[in-house]
This record gives sequence, structure tokens and C-alpha cells, in this order.
Amino acid sequence: MEKDNNPVEGERPAALTQIEQILHEFEIKDVSLFDHDPVLRIQVSDAQFARALQLRETLVERIKPLGYRFVAIDLDEG
Repeated sequence: MEKDNNPVEGERPAALTQIEQILHEFEIKDVSLFDHDPVLRIQVSDAQFARALQLRETLVERIKPLGYRFVAIDLDEG
């Protein structure tokens, strides 16, 4: 997990842990989360991209209450 592309050792918003659990619940693996407050960027592998899009509405519904105004899926894996 990274915040603004600059990981801060020892600091990790509780919301990111909850989001990881949500993604795990929906079997979306190999993800990286980037906190660009108020935007959460979810970077998924090519193999998981279609699954993330299928669950788009549900993911947004579950993630926004954790403090993000926007939830974005990153199109560039690398």
C-alpha cells in the first residue's frame, strides 16, 4: 500500500486495511492501493481487471464510506 506514491514506514490508514479485506472478499487479488486523498487508486493486474469492472458499483458503494470521494481503477499495470 502506498500513499501518494511515497510509502511512509509505519503509517497505514485503517481504511486501506479495510479496502484490502473488501477486495479479498470479492477474490480480487494482485492489487496495489494508492491513497491520493480524496481519490483511492486501485491498480489491478490484467487478469483481475475484468473482475474489478464487473464489481465496480459494489466496490464503490463499499469503499466511499471509508473516506474517499472517488475510487479509480488504474488502467496501467506497471
